[in-house]
Amino acid sequence: MKERTQKIIRLTLIYIALSTIAFVAIFPYMWMVLTSFKTRIDAFAVPPVWFFKPVVDHYLEAFVNKGFLQNFVNSLIISLSTTVFSLIIGVPSAYAFARYKLYGDHHIFFYILTTRMAPPITIALPLYLLMARAGFLNTHFAIIAAHTIFNLALVVWLMRGFFKMIPKEIEEAALIDGCSTLRTFFEISLPLASGGLAATAIFCIIMSWNEFLFAMILGGDQAATLTVAIPGLVTTRGTYWGQIAAAGTIITIPILIFFLVVQKHLVRGLTFGAIEG
Repeated sequence: MKERTQKIIRLTLIYIALSTIAFVAIFPYMWMVLTSFKTRIDAFAVPPVWFFKPVVDHYLEAFVNKGFLQNFVNSLIISLSTTVFSLIIGVPSAYAFARYKLYGDHHIFFYILTTRMAPPITIALPLYLLMARAGFLNTHFAIIAAHTIFNLALVVWLMRGFFKMIPKEIEEAALIDGCSTLRTFFEISLPLASGGLAATAIFCIIMSWNEFLFAMILGGDQAATLTVAIPGLVTTRGTYWGQIAAAGTIITIPILIFFLVVQKHLVRGLTFGAIEG
């Protein structure tokens, strides 16, 4: 009876601690969402107003009158395109590093990783001049190319580890049965690494979605993303906190939806990695 009581107390303390951590993590986001539906008076009320009549004026002002809807579309185009191109280029490369012995492969792999080691600001000016000479400045392509370059190292590094966790015997059996190397890759290796693919895709899309420096330098007005547009709400006349909260709320929705869609594969992939590691 005493052991059971101690177990109940221990579990209660654990749940209280986890609930506290979850509340601290979620509260800022919850406050941002509430602020986006408050009037300016309610948003700055002391003490804070918890029960109020919600308004959508901030959303209409930001996304209709100030054109943030186009910035939102730009963010979608750039982040999704970056993720697709990063996976198309990086996944086969990761598979080659995981399955084949190449001359100088360790040096090549290290060289790929070094593309993420340098601070992005160090190549901002050369990349700007390169895109300007090529005529791609102020276009979606310029930002997509920059994001893809920086995402490739992450894709190769993560997927190489997931491919290495797949037993070679499975692929060798497929080859003995008459499957080509390409067919083995698409029908055996990729499905088995789907969890890692989902995890890698999430990291890629989050990086591109939240990136500010290259989107600001290369995008201009025509391809500006939401992360670039939001600072424009801080003006000499004041800061439009309600509109910032509205834009911040909207900018999180696609990532949450994408995460929920791939959550099953993500959890399976991370668990697989933990067990095999």
